[in-house]
Amino acid sequence: MIAEENLSNNEQPKISILNTNLISLIIESMKQNVPHFKTYIASGHHKKKNLNEDDLTQIYIEQAQILIRKQDYPFNISSQYRDIYNLSKGFSDFYFYPNEQGISNTSLFSVECKRLPAPDKAREKEYVFGTSNNGGIERYKIEKHGKGLNYCGLIGFVEKEKPSYWLAEINNWITDLANTNKSWKYDETLSELNSNIDYCFLESIAHRKISDIKLSHLWIILN
Repeated sequence: MIAEENLSNNEQPKISILNTNLISLIIESMKQNVPHFKTYIASGHHKKKNLNEDDLTQIYIEQAQILIRKQDYPFNISSQYRDIYNLSKGFSDFYFYPNEQGISNTSLFSVECKRLPAPDKAREKEYVFGTSNNGGIERYKIEKHGKGLNYCGLIGFVEKEKPSYWLAEINNWITDLANTNKSWKYDETLSELNSNIDYCFLESIAHRKISDIKLSHLWIILN
């Protein structure tokens, strides 16, 4: 997988590991973290009965931080990315950044999280688009997230139905948008790459005004 070559700031020093490997390592760490995240969810350590999107995201990040330390990966993870480098306006749910002193902490790979299904009917299609440009994929298309990056991701917490159901639903939403909105294209639908009992991994392209962005989708099966 090709890593993003444009971090928008030409003065940022290069990290020691090749970017061509970095994105693959980040995605691999996201997959590796899924069983740890699910084990913690099932452990009952948390007292809140119904976990919302923010709760699930927080637990995922906490477990990922432990994994990254143990594996000694050349990157770190943190929540709520405020983009002071490329000045995108939104806040990514979490992001990966270089784990070396003296270099920029700009995001290498930013991630937006969504529940499947959405918590209420009014937000039904929010994985793709929503009110106030808050849709998951939509945020990347308009560079509310991921400005200056060529690769980013989404996590879907699958609480009902199977991934195959959501793949069909989401691709139908995108196709419907392509029929009525010229900024959406038919080739922005998702394609499944692999799956197991813990997760389904998919990829897609989101077209932007200047350059496209490749999106990795990790759907964690919780139902």
